[in-house]
Amino acid sequence: MKNDNDYEIVLMAQEGNEDAINTLYKKYTPIIIKKSRNAFFYNKHHGIEIDDIIQEAFIGFDEAIKNFSQDENATFYTFSMLCVERQISNYMRQATRNRDKLLNEAINIDDTNVKMISSNVDIENTVLGYDYSEKMINDVKMILTDFEKQVLDMRLKGLSFDEITKLLNKDKKAIYNAFQRIKIKFKKINKNDN
Repeated sequence: MKNDNDYEIVLMAQEGNEDAINTLYKKYTPIIIKKSRNAFFYNKHHGIEIDDIIQEAFIGFDEAIKNFSQDENATFYTFSMLCVERQISNYMRQATRNRDKLLNEAINIDDTNVKMISSNVDIENTVLGYDYSEKMINDVKMILTDFEKQVLDMRLKGLSFDEITKLLNKDKKAIYNAFQRIKIKFKKINKNDN
């Protein structure tokens, strides 16, 4: 898994290269999933969902891609795993502290009853169900790559992953990975707004 050549791929990913981002996600997803499952195993009695842990782990990985610098005297592997573990740990600490709260509560953000999605709501269902604020969509689009914006726009228009695959001439895995990153970014924006 360790590879000193990751620096070049990370640098391209930091510049928005979609192929580099996909390469990193493809390479590191198995270990991120394994770390997430280990955390779930030790904390499943707290009512925490495995999907939430995985989502948090990918948030940590996304932060690692953005913030990695070769000057840190650590490989990207070491740095990214530290970021993933910290994100999972912070989430687990917060989740166990707040375990008595309702998991899917929504917050009324204005007089028109537009609902802000809570951090525990499935982002895909919320976005596709048009239960979002226009501000949140605009905020998320500011941090999406061009490819991710295309995928989001097409999903919002009701296109399936298969249809998007054909229209963008990409494989289904690339479309799915892009949508997973979009969900992570929605979750990040929602946390920052709360």
